[in-house]
Amino acid sequence: MRPGLSLLAVLLCLGKISVAGTEDQLEEESKERYSSSTVGLLKLLKVEEDFADNLVNYGAQLGKKVQSLRTFLSTVSLKLNRNFLERVEYVSNPLNAFSLLRRTHEDLPKWHSYFKKSLGSEDAAVLDDLVEQVPSKLDLMSAALGIQRIEKTYDLRIDDLAQGLLQDKQYEIGLSFRDLVALGRLMFEQRDYQAAGKWYRLACKREPDEQDDLINEVLGNPSEHFHRQYIKALFTYGTSLTDPSKSTGEAFFAAENSVASATQDNITSILSSLKENDAEVERELYQKKTPPSIFEIGCRGQYRPKQKLVCRYKFGTTPFLRLAPLKFEEISLDPYIAMHHEVLYDSDTRGFREQSVNMMNGYADHREDGTEIRETVARLSWWTNISKTRERINQRIKDMTGLNFSKTEKIQVANYGVGTYFKPHFDYTAEGFETPDAAELGDRLASIIFYASDVPQGGATVFPKINVTVFPRKGSSLFWFNLFDDGRPDIRSQHSVCPVINGDRWTLTKWIHLFPQMFTRPCAA
Repeated sequence: MRPGLSLLAVLLCLGKISVAGTEDQLEEESKERYSSSTVGLLKLLKVEEDFADNLVNYGAQLGKKVQSLRTFLSTVSLKLNRNFLERVEYVSNPLNAFSLLRRTHEDLPKWHSYFKKSLGSEDAAVLDDLVEQVPSKLDLMSAALGIQRIEKTYDLRIDDLAQGLLQDKQYEIGLSFRDLVALGRLMFEQRDYQAAGKWYRLACKREPDEQDDLINEVLGNPSEHFHRQYIKALFTYGTSLTDPSKSTGEAFFAAENSVASATQDNITSILSSLKENDAEVERELYQKKTPPSIFEIGCRGQYRPKQKLVCRYKFGTTPFLRLAPLKFEEISLDPYIAMHHEVLYDSDTRGFREQSVNMMNGYADHREDGTEIRETVARLSWWTNISKTRERINQRIKDMTGLNFSKTEKIQVANYGVGTYFKPHFDYTAEGFETPDAAELGDRLASIIFYASDVPQGGATVFPKINVTVFPRKGSSLFWFNLFDDGRPDIRSQHSVCPVINGDRWTLTKWIHLFPQMFTRPCAA
């Protein structure tokens, strides 16, 4: 028998005991979704730091329990009193972000219960308020799917991700044993047994030889459950490779029954065999791979560069540009896509980031029947208040485009989170999406995006139908037409936002409508 996953076939002889599974009920969309943006993650980091801060203040009351406090602080690797930039950098890394979400969702309520017993209910009342703000299960699952999206979009290896290697850059961080177990469990719940096997395999390799009794007393011992889950995931995935005629459901049913009836000695023996044949297990887990989509190829920056494009100074759109021309870069001539550089300043970004206080979860899809849970794209807010900063930006748009629009039209502010992305879509009315204000102003003739932050890795804007990728550059803007001169939709304007690998992606978006351009941009002859 070939070693590796195929050795799990012995489980078929271990008996059949049915074990029913349950699914957690999904929370309402209206609840806080920290994973959707760095703005949300900063709020969550503050919750965890406030929790730890309060425990430090309770140190004198803990007495002999002070060791418990040290243990808690060590598990969260907390650095109190970080400055704002350090906090942004921390939550902008997807590994830190997932670990923060997992700790606060899974561990913080358990530490809360433990310290409440140590301190007394009245003394720990302030902790009650903080624990009410922990992320939901849906939030944690969204972050796990974001990690998976980063992995698949950019063709990363889970083994590298867990060690802090993101593309070609090594970060001095990594996922903890409990983080790995959680990711394995969440992928298992999504019935992605290949991914679950990868994460569980790494958890086995990271599993501490000597368990901390106090931590296991408070948080529980993951080893008591995940070993069996690991074997079930490998068995189900291995069956899909060796016997494609069997459905995933049939393979899982066989694995569930076999592992349920296995003794602990059987489990220990199988785990020992898996460790001895780890190289073969790894090879099999990475054997099955889907080819990249056009969107994913674009996100990786692998489109063939366009030819005969130029950069120049632009000075003919408005009289003002004769005195202060703009730096202009052609991205595509047909359809027309262009960038203007150094058109958004730090003073501008300070003005609109104040809008982040009222940002809400943004979704790619409209609700059909009001029951489905949708993926978050980012956190959004609509900049509607009149200010000098907004007036300057509006004037800059007119200088760049030469198009007309009302100064009262809204500007969208967006901030992205853990692996969040915007799937390929059109800005004009299409595919069940009706453009706001279309009856009054016409469809969206053009779009303009200001990049308000640098993104070290990922986060590109991609036009998959014409093989164009634009990576964010702080202070620059991207402009394109969605419609032809006569108002017909141009399907080549389909675009998407790639998931951020590492960084804090902020954008401003303005849509320019058709009707106000009647005399400014008449139909071509």
